[in-house]
Amino acid sequence: MFGFACAALLSLAAATPQDWINIRSLYRQALSAESALNDFSSKSKSLANADPLAKAYYGTALALRARASISPTTKLSLANQAQEQLNTAATLQPQNLEIRFLRYSFEYGTPSFLNMKKHMLSDKPLALQFAKNPSPIKDIAIDFFNHCDQLSEAEKSALR
Repeated sequence: MFGFACAALLSLAAATPQDWINIRSLYRQALSAESALNDFSSKSKSLANADPLAKAYYGTALALRARASISPTTKLSLANQAQEQLNTAATLQPQNLEIRFLRYSFEYGTPSFLNMKKHMLSDKPLALQFAKNPSPIKDIAIDFFNHCDQLSEAEKSALR
């Protein structure tokens, strides 16, 4: 009986197609406007325990908060939390290309001295594959990779 109740509660928390439209739209907004961070963070956090992709988006929201923070200790704390969320999401769904793109872009943006660039080599091929596949955020991935200094010109050309 308890297991059935837990399964019922988890199914209530599962992300709907409209939730994904909202999360990705808020992500898009939060990339350029700090004012969208609260909504993006809240929406992704509300689904993070039920869905690994939502967990990855919540980690991304934490990373964007870290980027926006002016306090070094807050930046580091948020970056550590972001890393934990993204790593957990990638462990739960290792073949999810969107999760691997989100983690790659996070690690790419972290300073080397923080030692948070541990998965870039393994994530890169999957993140590039994500940028080549249809996705509501494909344009964000392509724009990211076009500005990424970790890609060769041949890799960038293959995205076009």
